Amino acid sequence: MAMALETIAASYGRALSRAASLLWFTARKSSQSTSVQQGALAKTSLSSPPWPEIKLPDPVEEAKQHREIVQKVNEQIAARQYGRLFAVVHFASRQWKVTSEDLILVENHIPAECGDRIRMEKVLLVGTEDFTLLGRPLLGKDLVRVEATVIEKTESWPKINMRFRRKRHFQRKRIMIVPQTVLRINTIEIAPALL
Repeated sequence: MAMALETIAASYGRALSRAASLLWFTARKSSQSTSVQQGALAKTSLSSPPWPEIKLPDPVEEAKQHREIVQKVNEQIAARQYGRLFAVVHFASRQWKVTSEDLILVENHIPAECGDRIRMEKVLLVGTEDFTLLGRPLLGKDLVRVEATVIEKTESWPKINMRFRRKRHFQRKRIMIVPQTVLRINTIEIAPALL
């Protein structure tokens, strides 16, 4: 009889532990679902971004500020009180940051003779200490004028490209000479007023 009581108690204990674990699991599941439904999530680094919220400016104030800035730039340009200008131009498949009296060495042939004045029409931006005019992608031809003079047309020093494999009787030698043109930037001018 004692043995029968021990087996009953063991099976009853297993049933109790199963019931307890089932009760714990359902209580945990219901508490998680209620917290998700209520929207009460703990504040962690993943629940909100680490940077502060960005407040967009009022469009009316932004337009007013834009008009003031354009007016100041127009006044500086009209009075020619902007100092030394710089420009970024696209020329010979490259972009060059230039100011007046700069020398540029272009590794390309330009169909112009020495002493000819050329106009660089692809101007990406023009600026001074106080302001910068950006093009999207280029500034208008009537807004900015960048002129240069061809100073010299030469060729580069010979560059030797040697390919060699030992014990294979393989040897290739290429001498590369690139045409070069030297330009001097004469003037960078801005139109009297912005649009």
